[in-house]
Amino acid sequence: YNAEESLPSFLRDITESQKTGISPEKSIIHATKRRDYGPFSQFLELVRSQIEWGVSLKDIFENFKQKISSWQVLINFMMMVETIEVGGGPVRSLEILSEYSEKEFESQVNKRALLKPYVILAFVWSVLIALTTTIVTMTMYILTEFSTPTLYASMSSEIAGQIGVFSLGIIFQCWISGFFIGKISEGNFAAGLKYCALLAITAYVSLVLSQSFLVELFGVAPPV
Repeated sequence: YNAEESLPSFLRDITESQKTGISPEKSIIHATKRRDYGPFSQFLELVRSQIEWGVSLKDIFENFKQKISSWQVLINFMMMVETIEVGGGPVRSLEILSEYSEKEFESQVNKRALLKPYVILAFVWSVLIALTTTIVTMTMYILTEFSTPTLYASMSSEIAGQIGVFSLGIIFQCWISGFFIGKISEGNFAAGLKYCALLAITAYVSLVLSQSFLVELFGVAPPV
């Protein structure tokens, strides 16, 4: 994500350097030295060192794409290379590319901001599905204990097995949902790993608390 955030500023710095009349390659070197781009700086330092050693921009891009997985960054970087290699790096072309990169990043930020509520809804949904499943299952168990005590012993083990199966299913479903939340909120499935863990923990805690609450509320022994 830092690369996507820093690249528009990097392209803008190259464009501004180009306006002073220096060559495109020197503009790139100058841009990598002008400001801190956060973790993205380590990749730009590699780019700068390769340019200083005389490596072509196309070869630099081939090395660059092995280290960066964001397709937005790769497309913009490739367009910059093609603009310089084929078009000679005219200032107007780089200006257009810079503006496009800035607007693209701004649109991505706005989209993520609009989708933030869906992240909260995922956690609400995890809690609700855990609560409703527990309430339905435990209600059957409690009613059985009060209405037909003779069936209580056999029903207890059966209900305990059902709760275990339902709980595992709910936690697994919440875990899978985390990948999609990561894709929606941050643009890639890998970012969903943290949401997977958080949703699974949320579901587990909701299951444990809801079962404990119902057992204490009705004063019955938990199913075993």
